[in-house]
Amino acid sequence: MAASMRLNNPELQRKLEDVENYTEETIAGIARYYDETEEFPHEPMEYFFQNDFFSLLTSNSEEDLTVFLETIRIVSSKFAALGSILLTQGFYAVVPLHQFGTDEQKAKYLPDLISGTSYGGFGLSEENDSGDPTYIHTLAVETPFGWVINGNKKYISNAPLASVLLVAARTKSLDGSDGTGIFIVETDRKGLTVTEPMEKTGITSLQVASVQLQQIEVAHDALLGNTLEGVDQVTFTMNLMKLSVAMQAVGIAQGAFAKGLEHMSVVRKFGNRLIDNQSTQEKMADMKTSIYSAEAFVRMVMRDTQNSIEVAMAKLLTANIALEVTESIIQLTGGYGFMKDSDIERYIRDAKVTSIYGGSSKSQRRMITEPWVNS
Repeated sequence: MAASMRLNNPELQRKLEDVENYTEETIAGIARYYDETEEFPHEPMEYFFQNDFFSLLTSNSEEDLTVFLETIRIVSSKFAALGSILLTQGFYAVVPLHQFGTDEQKAKYLPDLISGTSYGGFGLSEENDSGDPTYIHTLAVETPFGWVINGNKKYISNAPLASVLLVAARTKSLDGSDGTGIFIVETDRKGLTVTEPMEKTGITSLQVASVQLQQIEVAHDALLGNTLEGVDQVTFTMNLMKLSVAMQAVGIAQGAFAKGLEHMSVVRKFGNRLIDNQSTQEKMADMKTSIYSAEAFVRMVMRDTQNSIEVAMAKLLTANIALEVTESIIQLTGGYGFMKDSDIERYIRDAKVTSIYGGSSKSQRRMITEPWVNS
């Protein structure tokens, strides 16, 4: 595992070092079990709730945000699905409520989300899965008593165990105007159906399901921030989400590299090691350089988390490198890499998800090229 960046705050530095120790001593030994059983990792999550990690996202401190993002990288180097659960709770539930919620909304939902008493999810993706808030089909119609929501959301992380969802929808106000809003919807609402968890080949412990909303009635104060600024709210949220997935991808690449190097360094027949092959050394050197370059780029982008183009570049770059590294490692380790007890095949399955989660690589390329097309 790569060493964490050095922080100015000694307390935060210790917090990050504790995560590294917990990841090495505990998470590394249980990741395969959860991958095989596809169970939700309640016990590991308790560590992060009890150590108040989600409060880091409510301080408005750049260093606190950095610690959370570094935590995603560190955890994902051993157990990427746990990293996905952390970033879903953090950036799809805690952050939008903290950043945009009214004082009443924050008081009602944030304490439980931070403490782990409840889980949250973010309903954005639909059939087209574009991740673009201007193409949402879910519709919320205002009435004298509140809003009525109809629509279908797909691929909602944490949905099977969430007690509250943030649902992005087009809006039709009483005055006839159109807009976009995010609605706080409790999952026990009449008309809300969460489907069975979807089967996945990677990030298996992350519970993902579709959510159907049929004539869901919510009060006026269920509108996040009591404002129809959903496009800006979604953009803000997705930028942070993409950065966290970028850090996850770096962690996956680092974990796969470490596992591969460990295998290649073992003495085989006739006293030879795979790493003694010059061609293997050169390929590993190139991979190590790519991983370091990607990590440095993401950390640079973290200085301005709302530069949407640079964020898209970070996610695209790191997802590609995670795929390249994991595929190269499995080729260099031969048949061993395909064995489940090697953990290497798990890394390649998890790496593929980073090119989809939080917006596909295709959508990131489209965002990067958009200024050229529209100029």
